[in-house]
Amino acid sequence: MTALPRLLRRFARREAGTTTVEFVIVLPMVLALLFSSIDYGIVMLRQVFLDRAVDIAVRQVRLGNVTGAQYDNFRQLICDNTFLIADCVNSMAVEMHPVDTATWTGLDTDAQCVNRELELHPVVSFRPGNGAQELMLIRVCAVADPFIRLTGLVMGMPEDESGGFFLVSHAAFANEPT
Repeated sequence: MTALPRLLRRFARREAGTTTVEFVIVLPMVLALLFSSIDYGIVMLRQVFLDRAVDIAVRQVRLGNVTGAQYDNFRQLICDNTFLIADCVNSMAVEMHPVDTATWTGLDTDAQCVNRELELHPVVSFRPGNGAQELMLIRVCAVADPFIRLTGLVMGMPEDESGGFFLVSHAAFANEPT
Protein backbone atom coordinates (compact mmCIF):
# COMPACT_ATOMS: atom_id res chain seq x y z
CA MET A 1 0.00 0.00 0.00
CA THR A 2 2.93 2.35 0.62
CA ALA A 3 4.20 1.79 -2.90
CA LEU A 4 1.18 3.50 -4.46
CA PRO A 5 1.67 6.92 -2.78
CA ARG A 6 5.38 6.78 -3.56
CA LEU A 7 4.61 5.97 -7.19
CA LEU A 8 2.12 8.84 -7.45
CA ARG A 9 4.61 11.34 -5.91
CA ARG A 10 7.30 10.26 -8.35
CA PHE A 11 4.83 10.59 -11.27
CA ALA A 12 3.82 14.12 -10.16
CA ARG A 13 7.48 15.28 -9.95
CA ARG A 14 8.39 14.14 -13.45
CA GLU A 15 8.44 16.82 -16.14
CA ALA A 16 8.48 14.54 -19.17
CA GLY A 17 5.40 15.01 -21.35
CA THR A 18 4.61 18.64 -20.47
CA THR A 19 4.78 19.62 -24.13
CA THR A 20 2.25 16.94 -24.92
CA VAL A 21 -0.25 18.54 -22.54
CA GLU A 22 0.09 21.92 -24.30
CA PHE A 23 -0.23 20.22 -27.68
CA VAL A 24 -3.40 18.38 -26.64
CA ILE A 25 -4.96 21.63 -25.38
CA VAL A 26 -4.07 23.78 -28.41
CA LEU A 27 -4.51 21.27 -31.27
CA PRO A 28 -8.36 21.19 -31.27
CA MET A 29 -8.54 24.98 -31.44
CA VAL A 30 -6.05 25.16 -34.31
CA LEU A 31 -7.84 22.39 -36.23
CA ALA A 32 -11.23 24.06 -35.65
CA LEU A 33 -9.84 27.30 -37.08
CA LEU A 34 -8.30 25.49 -40.04
CA PHE A 35 -11.43 23.51 -40.91
CA SER A 36 -13.67 26.55 -40.41
CA SER A 37 -11.49 28.53 -42.81
CA ILE A 38 -11.75 25.80 -45.43
CA ASP A 39 -15.51 25.50 -44.96
CA TYR A 40 -16.03 29.25 -45.10
CA GLY A 41 -13.98 29.40 -48.30
CA ILE A 42 -16.23 26.77 -49.87
CA VAL A 43 -19.32 28.73 -48.75
CA MET A 44 -17.93 31.87 -50.41
CA LEU A 45 -17.18 29.93 -53.61
CA ARG A 46 -20.75 28.66 -53.69
CA GLN A 47 -22.11 32.16 -53.12
CA VAL A 48 -19.97 33.73 -55.85
CA PHE A 49 -20.89 31.05 -58.38
CA LEU A 50 -24.58 31.37 -57.49
CA ASP A 51 -24.40 35.15 -58.01
CA ARG A 52 -22.68 34.62 -61.36
CA ALA A 53 -25.26 32.05 -62.46
CA VAL A 54 -28.11 34.38 -61.51
CA ASP A 55 -26.52 37.18 -63.56
CA ILE A 56 -26.22 34.89 -66.59
CA ALA A 57 -29.84 33.74 -66.24
CA VAL A 58 -31.07 37.31 -65.73
CA ARG A 59 -29.50 38.23 -69.06
CA GLN A 60 -31.87 35.76 -70.74
CA VAL A 61 -34.86 37.35 -68.98
CA ARG A 62 -33.75 40.84 -69.99
CA LEU A 63 -33.63 39.73 -73.61
CA GLY A 64 -37.16 38.29 -73.35
CA ASN A 65 -36.12 34.65 -73.78
CA VAL A 66 -37.83 33.52 -70.54
CA THR A 67 -41.58 33.65 -69.93
CA GLY A 68 -43.59 33.17 -66.75
CA ALA A 69 -44.40 29.57 -67.68
CA GLN A 70 -40.72 28.62 -67.80
CA TYR A 71 -39.98 28.61 -64.05
CA ASP A 72 -38.39 25.15 -64.12
CA ASN A 73 -36.33 26.02 -67.20
CA PHE A 74 -35.11 29.17 -65.47
CA ARG A 75 -34.02 27.22 -62.39
CA GLN A 76 -32.23 24.73 -64.64
CA LEU A 77 -30.49 27.61 -66.43
CA ILE A 78 -29.17 28.86 -63.08
CA CYS A 79 -28.05 25.36 -62.07
CA ASP A 80 -26.28 24.81 -65.39
CA ASN A 81 -24.05 27.80 -64.64
CA THR A 82 -23.19 27.02 -61.03
CA PHE A 83 -21.67 24.10 -59.19
CA LEU A 84 -20.91 22.95 -55.63
CA ILE A 85 -24.65 22.91 -54.82
CA ALA A 86 -25.92 19.34 -54.57
CA ASP A 87 -29.33 18.64 -56.16
CA CYS A 88 -29.42 22.24 -57.30
CA VAL A 89 -32.81 22.30 -59.05
CA ASN A 90 -34.67 20.71 -56.13
CA SER A 91 -32.96 22.81 -53.46
CA MET A 92 -33.56 26.20 -55.09
CA ALA A 93 -36.45 28.66 -54.97
CA VAL A 94 -36.65 31.67 -57.31
CA GLU A 95 -38.74 34.79 -56.73
CA MET A 96 -39.08 37.39 -59.49
CA HIS A 97 -41.57 40.18 -59.96
CA PRO A 98 -41.78 43.73 -61.26
CA VAL A 99 -41.27 46.71 -58.98
CA ASP A 100 -44.27 48.96 -58.46
CA THR A 101 -42.78 52.33 -59.40
CA ALA A 102 -45.58 54.21 -57.63
CA THR A 103 -44.78 52.77 -54.19
CA TRP A 104 -41.29 51.34 -54.88
CA THR A 105 -42.13 48.17 -53.03
CA GLY A 106 -39.95 45.21 -53.72
CA LEU A 107 -39.15 41.91 -52.09
CA ASP A 108 -40.22 42.91 -48.59
CA THR A 109 -40.47 39.48 -46.99
CA ASP A 110 -37.63 37.14 -46.08
CA ALA A 111 -36.34 34.81 -48.75
CA GLN A 112 -38.56 31.79 -49.34
CA CYS A 113 -36.27 28.79 -49.32
CA VAL A 114 -36.95 25.14 -50.01
CA ASN A 115 -37.52 22.88 -47.01
CA ARG A 116 -35.72 19.69 -48.01
CA GLU A 117 -37.36 17.73 -45.19
CA LEU A 118 -40.80 18.13 -46.79
CA GLU A 119 -41.99 17.38 -50.29
CA LEU A 120 -43.72 20.78 -50.40
CA HIS A 121 -41.98 23.69 -52.04
CA PRO A 122 -42.65 27.33 -51.18
CA VAL A 123 -45.10 29.24 -53.33
CA VAL A 124 -43.06 31.93 -55.00
CA SER A 125 -43.85 34.74 -57.37
CA PHE A 126 -42.25 34.28 -60.80
CA ARG A 127 -43.33 37.02 -63.21
CA PRO A 128 -40.53 37.94 -65.62
CA GLY A 129 -42.43 41.02 -66.78
CA ASN A 130 -43.75 41.84 -70.19
CA GLY A 131 -42.99 45.50 -70.69
CA ALA A 132 -39.90 47.18 -72.01
CA GLN A 133 -37.81 48.98 -69.41
CA GLU A 134 -39.84 47.39 -66.62
CA LEU A 135 -37.80 47.30 -63.40
CA MET A 136 -37.57 43.76 -62.02
CA LEU A 137 -36.29 42.20 -58.80
CA ILE A 138 -35.12 38.62 -58.47
CA ARG A 139 -34.12 36.64 -55.39
CA VAL A 140 -32.74 33.11 -55.50
CA CYS A 141 -32.43 30.99 -52.37
CA ALA A 142 -30.50 27.73 -52.54
CA VAL A 143 -30.04 25.31 -49.66
CA ALA A 144 -26.57 23.78 -49.47
CA ASP A 145 -24.95 21.37 -47.07
CA PRO A 146 -21.81 22.40 -45.21
CA PHE A 147 -18.60 21.01 -46.66
CA ILE A 148 -17.42 19.99 -43.19
CA ARG A 149 -20.35 19.22 -40.88
CA LEU A 150 -18.75 20.26 -37.59
CA THR A 151 -17.87 23.83 -38.49
CA GLY A 152 -21.42 25.18 -38.73
CA LEU A 153 -21.38 25.82 -35.01
CA VAL A 154 -18.03 27.58 -35.21
CA MET A 155 -19.13 29.87 -38.03
CA GLY A 156 -22.53 30.58 -36.46
CA MET A 157 -24.45 29.95 -39.67
CA PRO A 158 -28.18 29.36 -39.29
CA GLU A 159 -29.21 25.88 -40.36
CA ASP A 160 -32.52 24.48 -41.49
CA GLU A 161 -34.03 21.22 -40.27
CA SER A 162 -32.00 19.17 -42.75
CA GLY A 163 -28.67 20.63 -41.62
CA GLY A 164 -28.20 22.84 -44.68
CA PHE A 165 -27.65 26.58 -44.82
CA PHE A 166 -29.12 29.21 -47.12
CA LEU A 167 -27.36 30.93 -50.00
CA VAL A 168 -29.36 33.95 -51.14
CA SER A 169 -28.62 35.96 -54.27
CA HIS A 170 -30.39 39.17 -55.33
CA ALA A 171 -30.47 41.07 -58.60
CA ALA A 172 -32.29 44.05 -60.04
CA PHE A 173 -32.60 44.73 -63.74
CA ALA A 174 -34.73 46.42 -66.37
CA ASN A 175 -36.21 44.48 -69.26
CA GLU A 176 -34.73 45.60 -72.55
CA PRO A 177 -36.91 47.17 -75.23
CA THR A 178 -38.38 44.80 -77.76
